[in-house]
Amino acid sequence: MRDLVIVGVVMLACASVVRGQTSAVTRPVFHMPLFPTIAVSDRTEKPLFQASAPWEDFCISYCRVLREGKSWRMWYIAYDHGYKSDDDYFVCYATSKDGVVWDRPKLGIVEYKGSKDNNIIARGEFGNAVFVDAQSPASERYKVVYIKPHGDEWWIYGGVSADGIHWKKIDEPLLKKNSDTDNVCIADNGVYRLYVRMWTEGLYKGKRAVGYTQSNKFGGFPDPQIVLQPNQGDPPDAHYYNSAATKLREGLFVMVPSIFTSSDGHVRPSLFLSNNGVNFFRVSAGPVVGLGTKWDSVSMYVAPGVASDAADEYWFYYVGSDVKHDENTPKTTHFAGGIGRFKLKVSAKG
Repeated sequence: MRDLVIVGVVMLACASVVRGQTSAVTRPVFHMPLFPTIAVSDRTEKPLFQASAPWEDFCISYCRVLREGKSWRMWYIAYDHGYKSDDDYFVCYATSKDGVVWDRPKLGIVEYKGSKDNNIIARGEFGNAVFVDAQSPASERYKVVYIKPHGDEWWIYGGVSADGIHWKKIDEPLLKKNSDTDNVCIADNGVYRLYVRMWTEGLYKGKRAVGYTQSNKFGGFPDPQIVLQPNQGDPPDAHYYNSAATKLREGLFVMVPSIFTSSDGHVRPSLFLSNNGVNFFRVSAGPVVGLGTKWDSVSMYVAPGVASDAADEYWFYYVGSDVKHDENTPKTTHFAGGIGRFKLKVSAKG
């Protein structure tokens, strides 16, 4: 694809959270910082990775990619046709030398239909939302946030690991509030930033929106508050499905929420920037990347970004599908989902 250069900014009101408050304070913010120019390029035409293993025979879902030196590592969610609820998932692991060609290593951890000859890390716990906490002890360098059902809600739990493969659960919930999505946690200079799902009119009412909360420890998060929600720049049936929140560098955060429109069942990513990780401003009037024509023609669920070889360039991986949101059921869907990526190039300010 040709580079898409985004130079315009669409103003919207955001909400800010005052650090240190156990009951966060909101206030409208209308002042927009000076942001860099963003160019989008190198969009995947064919999937880099597709559902193909027996434990993926329903679909693959959300993913995370980390780059550590010359190694690329991916955690992703998979479902087989034993699916009955959203916690009937497998956490799977893949590796790559270049971020393009991916392998499923045989981990020997979880038995699937009589064999441990697979790339499954866990079943029904831990999830895919892995991140690195460089300031933690080596035994807890890798952390993850994931959801578990609690009555009608999905609370957020956590885990820690020395290698990103063998995990230890944290028994106490990190957040005792519903967040039924692909949540994001960022370890940022002694603060854990947690981006979650909220609903604009109460539990499962109104529109899906992005909420934010923070803590100086990995747990004990106060109640989140909405920082991004559908507004005048969106179709009237728009929902903000996830956040893909990413800290690119000091003073620059990005969200690439996947925006679900209920009228057509499609999911398209948009782009927002922030200088503090709380107040986000839209920088793409429409989708930052359009839907494809085949395997990703209906939905794109974007994951947080990862640095590329060049300075100020970042790869954003996404799970694409040609199945509509409400039609993705094991009765009709087989081996759905592929993983692609696109690149964001960040200029100097102004």
